[in-house]
Parts: sequence; structure tokens; C-alpha cells
Amino acid sequence: MSPRPPAALWSPVAVGTLTLPHRLIMAAMGTCYPAAGGEVGERLLAYLVRRAAGGIALVTTEAAAVDASGAPFPAVLRADDDAQLPGLGRLAAAVHAAGAPVSIQLYHAGRQMSLRVSGRRPVAPSAVPCPLVRELPQALEPAEIEALVERFADAAERARDAGFDAVEVHGAHGYLIHQFLTPLANRREDAWGGDLAGRARFALAVVRAIRARLGRAFPILFKLSAEDRLPGGLTLDDTCAVARWLEEAGVDALVVSAGTYASFEWIVQPLALPRACLRGLAARVRAAVTIPVAAVGRIPDAALAAEIVAAGDADLVAMGRALLADPDLPRKARSGRDADVLPCVACNECLARLMKAEPIRCAVNPALGHEAEPAPPRAAARRVVVVGGGPAGMQAALVARERGHAVTLFEAHPALGGRLALAARPAFKRELAALVAHLERRLRAAGVEVRLGTEADAAAVTALAPGAVIVAAGARMALPEIPGIGAARARTAEQVLAEAPAGGGPAIVLGGGSTACDVACWLCEQGFAVTLLAPGHDLARDVEPQTRKGVVGELRRLGVRVELETRVESLADGRVAYTDAEGRPASAAAGLVIVAGVPAPDEALVRALHAGPLEVHAVGACAGATDLAGTIHGATDAALRL
Repeated sequence: MSPRPPAALWSPVAVGTLTLPHRLIMAAMGTCYPAAGGEVGERLLAYLVRRAAGGIALVTTEAAAVDASGAPFPAVLRADDDAQLPGLGRLAAAVHAAGAPVSIQLYHAGRQMSLRVSGRRPVAPSAVPCPLVRELPQALEPAEIEALVERFADAAERARDAGFDAVEVHGAHGYLIHQFLTPLANRREDAWGGDLAGRARFALAVVRAIRARLGRAFPILFKLSAEDRLPGGLTLDDTCAVARWLEEAGVDALVVSAGTYASFEWIVQPLALPRACLRGLAARVRAAVTIPVAAVGRIPDAALAAEIVAAGDADLVAMGRALLADPDLPRKARSGRDADVLPCVACNECLARLMKAEPIRCAVNPALGHEAEPAPPRAAARRVVVVGGGPAGMQAALVARERGHAVTLFEAHPALGGRLALAARPAFKRELAALVAHLERRLRAAGVEVRLGTEADAAAVTALAPGAVIVAAGARMALPEIPGIGAARARTAEQVLAEAPAGGGPAIVLGGGSTACDVACWLCEQGFAVTLLAPGHDLARDVEPQTRKGVVGELRRLGVRVELETRVESLADGRVAYTDAEGRPASAAAGLVIVAGVPAPDEALVRALHAGPLEVHAVGACAGATDLAGTIHGATDAALRL
């Protein structure tokens, strides 16, 4: 494929009759922001308008159900009834007014929905359950299939009539169209199944019906999972053939993704998977067709997007979570202000909420989902002291300063970042350091006075006579009461990450949460032979499932020895004695012992300050926050209340 110049990302591109000003488009993402019954409400409207205002070339809505039988939960956008036209029309007009064209994604969930949640029995090509949902679907009759083809066309016609500029047919991620395509879900022996041509019949019929209804001029995009990434599933060669047929049927552009609910980590990639991990799939599909192809999948910045387009791997790049973190990413990047972009750290806080059918939020951008709400009125400027330079303290200081307060931040260590900086130690989590660097850069640019290497007790804080104090003292991990733990000179996870001991020899990590897994991975990278002794039956239960898959995969890749359901009995003579999952006594050599349990909030300074006259707010781990989202959001809320 012929390479393009680096500036090609910002060059126009045609998707059928629609000319886009550049090649960064918005990927469709579920939000649970629609109002009751799947209607367009103010929250969804404001969220999409904000993305349009940030300079994206094409806004794509979340998936809109084309039939009630394919809406998996109440807060799914709907396009299955003319009663929805007014709301859809308001949405299209508002996005246009904000400066962007808009496409609506159309789908039917098929077997990837639950009777318990939706009140409807799932339907599918065959009576084969989704491995994740585990409910037996009703196999569709031929007449029902043909009716659903028309429902897709009906919904597309509504979208056009409402003022949308394009439609994107969702044929990926294990939803109904993909279920017809993959042999894992389609066991039919009639004309709608069998060989690849039979399995592709439904997808092609949907495209042809939309094309017949709307004419040749209306742009149609189609989203594909290029591979199921499951044994016996859809292959890349299959998808390249389907892509050619879709082009012949009238599709104007393809969005190339991967995965199903049974391989969800390829739909929304966790931090452990490489950036742009699906670009090779897009490149292969692009070589098979002549229409534009969009790459998608953990492409968090414009520099990487430009590289993909310049290399000829894709014609467009669809960004998702990066636009949740910073809707102004396109505008900032195009004007050379990439360093000002608030980075997405692929923590999947958004996904965790969505999978519980709750409105999504972004760990690093508390404004997401609140775009329709006015900012709290500004209070009179005060002197504010922030104690603690981890993510909570940095965020609180930044928001307070941006609200007009004079802010001084104390950090006892010689660098900012706190536990977030330590969490970035393992290779697969190094991107977390970008968030620390971003916050530090903004702090200094905003004029926050930062005092590093400076302890701040109650007397020192009071002496500054601040109008308010925000304490972000974090949490402390105590050593458990295990015989011999003191003599063994055990270290906490925080201590060992900060001290960076020289590699070599056996190391034992006690714990089973994500911190324990991170420390085990990092020690392996330093050359230690690591054994992880976990008390529970599973690992990293404190993070969302796709992130957990990534963490466990890293442990396996690095060769960490894992023992589950253990009870540590004692430490002596360079060994850890424990009881294994079968109740048998066991032991392991331990030149280094690391305790990675659950830390307790460090409330000492908060209690001391509450005894005095100052207004005091606790944020972050010292206020009970246990994850990045709770830390950043709590710090923001406290600073807004000043």
C-alpha cells in the first residue's frame, strides 16, 4: 500500500457523497444516556454536541435498536418507531449546529441480551446461547428474518428523514448481523446459513434494503468484526470476502473491529493490549476493497492515528474512549497542542458502568455525562492548601486554581504522582505515567505553587492561615500479623515499587488484588523469580473483567507462579510457609517478601485539622476512594465546593 504524507490525517476524504474535512471520526459507544424508552434526552444531546464542538470529522451515535426485540435494556437508543423522529431530528440538528455531520449506528442485539433484563426472549439465527449471557435464544423463522431486514431499512429511512448524514450498520461484536456471519452462532442449514455466502446473506440483504429505500446518494457505513478471535470462529479471510460483497451491495465505508461478547477484550481493549492492536486487520481489509476503511481499537492520540493513515493501513481512524476523556482532542491536535490533550488511560471505567446498564463515566474526565449541567457558581477567591501530590491532590489543586483560588500543594516525596506513579511501573501500565505528566504540566501552567519534599502537618498548614484545606494523604498498607514477618523484613507493595530493589532471586507477593498482580509483574521484569500467594479463588477482582483478563494474561506471559486460595502461616529461614488450596502444608523460598493487601485510609491529618478552626475536605484514598475514577471525581467535587 502506498504511503501517504504525515499530514494526510488532516486531509479531506469522501464517504460516498459525504466529504469529511479530515480523517478522525467518532466511534460508536454505548452510554446509557438515552431517556426512558430509548428517546433522545438532554444528557445524550449535550454529550454528542460536546464531541461535535471538539472538531471531530464525523459524530457517530451509539447503537440504536431497529426493533424492540433487539433492545437489550431500557436505556438503549431506539430508531424503531416514528414517534422517535422528533428526538432524532433534534439530535441531528444540534450536532450540525455544533459543526459536525452525524451518523447513527443501527443494530439488533440478537442473542446478546437477557430475558431477565429486557423482558423479551432473545432471538438469533440458531438456538445457540451467547457464552456470556447463557440464555437459550429463539431461532428466527425465515419470515422473521425478512421482516428484520425491513426493520433495518425502516430505521435508516427514519434517520435520513430526521436529518442524519449517514447510517452505520452494526455488523460486529457478536450482535445479530455478526451472529449470522459467524459459524459459532449460525448453525442454520437453509439459505440464511451454511457456507460463508449463506451466512453473509442477512448482512447483504440489510445493506441492499437500505440502499433500495434511500437511493445511491445516501452514505452507508458498515462495522465488521474482522475476526471472532475464538476457535472455529469468523476468520480474517472470511471477512475480506464479506467486505468485497458489502462493497458490491452498496456500502460506502467499512469500520474494522474485532471480537464478540465471548472475546470482549478485543471489543474494548484494556491497557494490557497494545495500542492500535487491530490496525493490521484494517490494513488487510483495506487491501481487499476500494472503499474507505476505518481502523479502530485503542488509538488514543492523533500522532498514532496520523501514523496509521500515513502508512496506508486505513483511510480513517475511529476514536472512542479518547474522545470521552477529551472531546477537544481533534481541535487540539490539529493546532499542534497534542500535549494539552487529557489522555485516556484505557482503565475501562466507562465499560464497567455500561456492562451494569448504568450511565457511563470517565475516570479522568468528570465532566463526561454532565455537559448539560451548568458549572457551580464561583465563590470568592481564597487561599487553598492541598496536602498530597497524588492524583487526588493534583486534581483538586488544579480545579481549585482554575476556579480562581490561590493554591499551594505540599508533597512529602520529591516527585508528584503518588500511588498512580507507582502503578505505572509495570511495562503494561506505563501509559499511566502520561496522566501524571499531564496533570503536573497543567498544575504548573495554571500557577499552582508546588512544594515537593515537604511534609505538612497540622501546625504547618494552620500557620498558612488558608481559607480551606484539601487533604489527599492517601492510604497506608500495614504488615499483617504473621509470625516472622518482621524478622523477614517484608516490604509493602508501595515500598518495593518506590525503592526499586536490584533484581535476582526468589520473591513472594502476598495478595490477590490488582496491586499484588502489578507488583508481581514488575518484579518479574526486574529479574526476580516471583510466586504470588493469593488468599481468594481469583485474581484482580477489584478491576473490571477485561482489565482483569489483561492483568492475568501478563502474569502468565511473564511466568509468575500463582497459587490461589492460600493461607500464609509463617515466615522463617528465607521461606514462606503456607497452606495450599487443598489444605496441604507447603513452602516457598523468599529472598524478598512483599505484602500487597488492601491499604487503610490515612486519616491522621484530617482528624488533626478537624480539631481546629479550618474548613477541611478529605479526598482520594484517605477519604475512602479505591480506584482512579473515585479519586479524580471526588477531588473535583471537593474543589468545586470551595
